[in-house]
Amino acid sequence: MNMAAILGMLFSIGIGTYAIMDSAKNPKLFLNGHAIIIVIGGTFTVGLLSFSFSRLAAAFKILFRKVFGREKTDFLGVIQQICEISETFRNNPKGVQSLLTAKSHPFLVDGVKLLIDYGFSAEDLEAILENALAGKKKRDREEVKVWHTLSRFPPAFGLLGATIGMIALLETLGEPGSQDRIGPAMATALVATFYGLMAANLVFIPIAERLAEVSSGDVILRTIIKKGVVLVAEKKHPSYIEEFLKSFLPPAVRSTSSTASAPSNDKGTKKAA
Repeated sequence: MNMAAILGMLFSIGIGTYAIMDSAKNPKLFLNGHAIIIVIGGTFTVGLLSFSFSRLAAAFKILFRKVFGREKTDFLGVIQQICEISETFRNNPKGVQSLLTAKSHPFLVDGVKLLIDYGFSAEDLEAILENALAGKKKRDREEVKVWHTLSRFPPAFGLLGATIGMIALLETLGEPGSQDRIGPAMATALVATFYGLMAANLVFIPIAERLAEVSSGDVILRTIIKKGVVLVAEKKHPSYIEEFLKSFLPPAVRSTSSTASAPSNDKGTKKAA
């Protein structure tokens, strides 16, 4: 589980609750069905007009998988596995498949399959994997677009709710005792604006930014895998592959130990067998 996302969501709820309890003389004022229906209901209604139902459903599935799912990406573990594949491929290409496990990244599995089963050249692998990576980037952009689009609607619907409340208030001006109702009526009207701003800035926008961050990390990992598979196909030395792939990572993430340091040819052959 991604503890940062969970804590962020809890803090968002806490901030909203604190703002209500500390600033309002009567917190029950915020339990306004009119405001909730206009802001939340209006946002998802427009979402259905903007996107297909299946795309919205997919966006919520992705929310739980990517935002609240596992946070850490094991860049160094993937690089180490690529170096092991390289060492084995140089001595016993048929033994490469035995190095892949259920935990291996699917993109790496696909790349190795193209290399071993189909025997594509380094140039062909570069083209195929680059095309697959471009497709993944496009899908990720579409996922982020849904949440960025939804984030634009709550403030607008909050303003709409406030406008409706003000219209209802102005309609009663001039009636006996209307001056006593102005304050409470205006407060009720602005509840919708409060919900709109809270929903956009504490829910929808952070979700979109988190998805963009996850996508960025995944693109880096897949780029490392793409370059690694091509270098394996070119039979580059594992030490070169290791240092080349680590160059994609910030210094704080790189390991000082040499993952590729040289199992000898005999060890590599034995391991692959």
